Amino acid sequence: MTRPNLRCAVVATTIALVVATCATGPSTTATAAPASRGAELYTRHCAVCHGDAGDADTITAQLLLPRPTAFRLGLFKLVSTQNGMPTDDDLVATLRRGMPGSTMMSWSWLPEEDLRALAQEVRRLAARGRAESIFATAQATGRTTTFAAAVAEAERELAPGPAVEVGQPIEVTDQNLAAGERLYAQHCAGCHGSDGRGLPQGADWPTDGTWLWPRDFTAGYLRGDTTWRDLTCRVRAGMPGAHMPPVRLSAAETDSLVSFVKSLIPEEATAHHTQWRRTLRVQRTQTLPARLDDAAWTRLERLRLPLAPLWWRPEAPAELWLTAAHDGTDVVLRLEWADATHDAEAQPTSTISDGAAIQFAAATLDPPLFAMGSPQQPVNVWRWHAFDPKDLAGIADLLSPTHTGLDVPLGAVQPRPRAESLAFEGPASARAATGTGLPLQVATEWAAGRWTATFRRSLRARSDQEVDLTGTTPVLFAFAIWDGRIDHHAGSKAITTWHVLALER
Repeated sequence: MTRPNLRCAVVATTIALVVATCATGPSTTATAAPASRGAELYTRHCAVCHGDAGDADTITAQLLLPRPTAFRLGLFKLVSTQNGMPTDDDLVATLRRGMPGSTMMSWSWLPEEDLRALAQEVRRLAARGRAESIFATAQATGRTTTFAAAVAEAERELAPGPAVEVGQPIEVTDQNLAAGERLYAQHCAGCHGSDGRGLPQGADWPTDGTWLWPRDFTAGYLRGDTTWRDLTCRVRAGMPGAHMPPVRLSAAETDSLVSFVKSLIPEEATAHHTQWRRTLRVQRTQTLPARLDDAAWTRLERLRLPLAPLWWRPEAPAELWLTAAHDGTDVVLRLEWADATHDAEAQPTSTISDGAAIQFAAATLDPPLFAMGSPQQPVNVWRWHAFDPKDLAGIADLLSPTHTGLDVPLGAVQPRPRAESLAFEGPASARAATGTGLPLQVATEWAAGRWTATFRRSLRARSDQEVDLTGTTPVLFAFAIWDGRIDHHAGSKAITTWHVLALER
């Protein structure tokens, strides 16, 4: 069976939401009903991490740290109300900005009405989960109720209360900064550290497996925005979903504390790690740069793209720099990223090497971020690894320090680098597809703790499994970076959201 050609595939997906309701209790019989717009969007973009029912119990969720929020618990991070329940505006703001410091991307490219619809679906899932808990408790304790009554009770409990009081920004003075610093030491430094960088042992504190680490204000890993209003809401409303309680202060004390916290946040850090969707306009040049260090690269646009490690670690790669050009026949993309160790030689514990990948999809497909395509929506992946773990088969024992047979010193075995263009139809297809792709021109260099790699290919697709770049329609593309020292399997990597590739004609 031939895969759909990525050049012309335009897929429209209609998703039916399974609704289970009953007058006296949750139904065990699923009946299909026309999906709301919010349910369609949730199924498409959110369920892979947060679960169909909002339980965050998916296979993908188990690969992520911090773990995705389980909406059915009714605990949210960014709230602006006295009872800790989010308004629709709070939920939309979270969707629009994402959650830096996790794999929650920005969905700001969605229309406002879609963001509102998604917020309503998240609220519905939270109410459903709370209602099931209320109903189960009633049954266990012998209290007579109906599931409809439990739903009504849940919706009352989850309704947002009055907004917290937010005043106007005050003039920052030495006096109120000093007062704010004293309040910070009393209420905040125990988690965020005296300098705002967060305490290292914070990763061990939570017991729910979500790793809700106190954020480093100075590095830009901020769950919410840094406006006066947003910081005031964090102080006065807390973050229920992050175990951060509200701080009970007077208006004047709140103003002083917010002033001090704001002073800890560098202006450039505000959205430094937010996964906005960006557009890279690929300049057309007469000749393409021939070498990794070609001076021609400095004359082209260089775009910084934040990376989100699927399994969060302080040493994981946090950004890559992208430069691209085409000459009407070929396109070349130059990637740069920091990596303290050069993991390109086989070691006794080798499972994966340093590597990079670029994933392409037709812009009209609006592909899910984590799915790596599907049979209906295949994606084209350009992937390079410093060595292919498959090449280690049969020699791992020889490289062991305890081996007493052949004398094979560490580093003596040099598996081949692998660079290929592949078609994926979902995560399960990746393993089978590896090694079957078309050859790809990739040049790499590691120096002074930094990788540089160029990917080059013809604009015209070489098969129906490749993305074609000769048309005028923009193409979506996303990136993945592997660090062989800390990543132990292909699913452990740092990724970007989808961006737009627009070639100058």
